[in-house]
Amino acid sequence: MARDDGTDEREYDILPGSLQSHTPRRPVDAATWQACEECGKPTPVVYDFRLTPDGHLEETGTFTYVCAHCSHSHVGTPRWSDDEKRQKRCHECETELGDSYQCPRCHFPRGWMRVRCPRCSNEQPVHAPHWVVGCDMFHLECVKCENAFDSLCIC
Repeated sequence: MARDDGTDEREYDILPGSLQSHTPRRPVDAATWQACEECGKPTPVVYDFRLTPDGHLEETGTFTYVCAHCSHSHVGTPRWSDDEKRQKRCHECETELGDSYQCPRCHFPRGWMRVRCPRCSNEQPVHAPHWVVGCDMFHLECVKCENAFDSLCIC
């Protein structure tokens, strides 16, 4: 429910595995979105990086996404973080992943799952690699209400 100043009255945002103190609305930066190679609609992406031998993060110039409109999956440079390595089943369809980076059934990359936007309840895919340990940390840029939301780590 909205107050006179346009903010929500809720004390908490409901997330996949926890509650989080309600945060103010924040507009997305749609300039960072990319056109889906399947449906052509702009969708949020995660820009890829790799860990160099000397321990620095280096951008790869690629990006990964699961389209918020048509669910098409695109992997630029696979991330094999410890969390992604630990994931045994797809967060989307529960299929065994084996050694594959993408689910052999639904093609979601490791670490990706659907969540509901705490602002408008639109459900869309996000990169949430900590979900493998039950932590619902993620960054959501909602394509419906165009609000950005960060779920904090609860580990």
